[in-house]
Amino acid sequence: MVIKMVSPEDFGRYSVATNFINLIVIPLSGFLTAGLRRYTAYYISRNEYSFLSGIIKICIVYAFSLSIILTLPFLFFSKFISQIFLNSLEYSKFLFFYSFSIPFIIFSNYLSSFLTGLEKFKEISISNNISPNISRILFLFIWWLFLPFKEVGITLSLVFKSIVSFFQLSFYSLKKLKEFLKFEKKYEFKEWFRYSFPTFLRYVFSYIADNIGVVILGSSKNSLEAGIYRGANFLSNMLWSINLSFSSVLNPRLVHLIAQNKITESKRLMYKFMFLNILVNFIFLLMFIIFGKQLLYLLGKEYIDGYNVLIILSLCSLIGAISGGFEVYIDAKGRSDLNLISYIIYNISTIYFIALFTNLYSKEGTALGYLFGIVVLSIMRFIFYFKISK
Repeated sequence: MVIKMVSPEDFGRYSVATNFINLIVIPLSGFLTAGLRRYTAYYISRNEYSFLSGIIKICIVYAFSLSIILTLPFLFFSKFISQIFLNSLEYSKFLFFYSFSIPFIIFSNYLSSFLTGLEKFKEISISNNISPNISRILFLFIWWLFLPFKEVGITLSLVFKSIVSFFQLSFYSLKKLKEFLKFEKKYEFKEWFRYSFPTFLRYVFSYIADNIGVVILGSSKNSLEAGIYRGANFLSNMLWSINLSFSSVLNPRLVHLIAQNKITESKRLMYKFMFLNILVNFIFLLMFIIFGKQLLYLLGKEYIDGYNVLIILSLCSLIGAISGGFEVYIDAKGRSDLNLISYIIYNISTIYFIALFTNLYSKEGTALGYLFGIVVLSIMRFIFYFKISK
């Protein structure tokens, strides 16, 4: 619906601007999200509620401080940021309007991590996907029918989506948060930092590499190429969402099994999840190969030019599914330092490949950059998994 409301050029401007903000906000907000997710499951399994209360308090303080620090510059200096970092003023209004979502994105990330640690997957799905997406569709529909400036509408719809997600997550989390915050607060800063900092850096490198492509494409080529790329990326993102869902469900279960020293059971569970994830990705890849052009045409005839991008990005997801379970296992074992090394190498190689191939082949080159990068990441995952499994 978003793609149908605006031209490919405006969709490109919208995509570049929102991705640019996300490249800053989401990695920085992830400093303690992985730690909160892991230690919620860990402390509950060991009945250590005082430590859980402590890490929850630290996360609230961090999220509130970060929200203020990151929101204000985009509200007051969006034109300057657009000109300096994106080489054009055409992105400034998108930066300004989208900046209103920053606090809600940050707090939602922490609430989602907390609920993941509690294994509240149904509630997370409702809060992060079902309710926000339905609300956004209604918002877009009303704007489409009655209001002008469609490019502003699609940007504000993301803000509205983040607000709905935040309040839905708050509804499911508030009772448990109050329950745990009543306990005397104890802190294991050294332990939290030892796990969270490498995981945070890994997340930063991963997110930047995964999302910088459209920003490089839009700032070095043009908004039309970025818009067509994002149209194909929109379809392929379904596969990455599936991969993320499998990982989110698998992680706390592996943590529980490993904490109880059930290594054989944890590996059996990991391989089961990996098989299912690979199967789903393979089916979608075949569907895109056969029907990809027809699906892209539904977005608009200009987007058919993104068929090659769609196939390449879907292949990236399949390769990621083949090795993704190993990363979750490494993380559940507490060796986030090894995953950090993988993502440092992935980030550097992916950005290099994207910059190189985008210059040569435009949007297809951006997709090829990701393909080469995910191959490098998968090799590192294999190496480190077998290293800790000996």
